[in-house]
Amino acid sequence: MKIEKEVKVVIVYTCNYRIKCDMHTPPGSRFSDFMGGLGQRQFIPVSNAVVTDIFGNLVCKAKFLEMNVNEIIFLIPEEDMASK
Repeated sequence: MKIEKEVKVVIVYTCNYRIKCDMHTPPGSRFSDFMGGLGQRQFIPVSNAVVTDIFGNLVCKAKFLEMNVNEIIFLIPEEDMASK
């Protein structure tokens, strides 16, 4: 059975990395509800990830990546990013 998901492009920051990726959430859910509903899950699967270091140097690109929830400092939906 396939579960419907909504794809949202997010920018995730950790201490050492910036990750731009597609996060798959239940349709219409807020990020705070999604993150709060993870329970004991330690990893979040994401797709189309572009990982850069704190200086903007490309570290890797991955079609699939599991992010450690404990390493996330903050995340921002790309659509909510203020223009430079």
